[in-house]
Amino acid sequence: MGNYEMKNENGNILIIDANYYKDISNNLMLGITNVLDNSDFSYIYQSVSGALEIPVAMNLLLSRSEFIGAIGVGCVVRGETSHYDIVANLSAKGLLDVSIKYDIPVTNAIITVNSFTQAIERAKPDIKNRGGHAADALLDLIKLKK
Repeated sequence: MGNYEMKNENGNILIIDANYYKDISNNLMLGITNVLDNSDFSYIYQSVSGALEIPVAMNLLLSRSEFIGAIGVGCVVRGETSHYDIVANLSAKGLLDVSIKYDIPVTNAIITVNSFTQAIERAKPDIKNRGGHAADALLDLIKLKK
């Protein structure tokens, strides 16, 4: 998926995707776009290198434009070092911080897994559909805010 932009009068949702694992991101995005394409909102997509860059990019873009909500997308696979814990925890905390700073709903579609097999199961829209769940959760939070 490339960067694309869709706009409408109901508001835009910002999607920041750390597409390090392209197949996983593509499946998460499929779940997200399946939900958002059937909503009243449009979305703006931006890819970044890794999960730690998601909150940074989100912060930069939210500081320049108005969005009604945002979703962080990515995958962190546990390895042999503590890097997994750092990335998983700080990326989630970063999303929460951005949500509070800008007073908009932000949901987390950064899946954290022990294996690539778990990532595939959680990302595929026809299995666990974690992208679709994050998009549904965001729409629920947007309704709650209104």
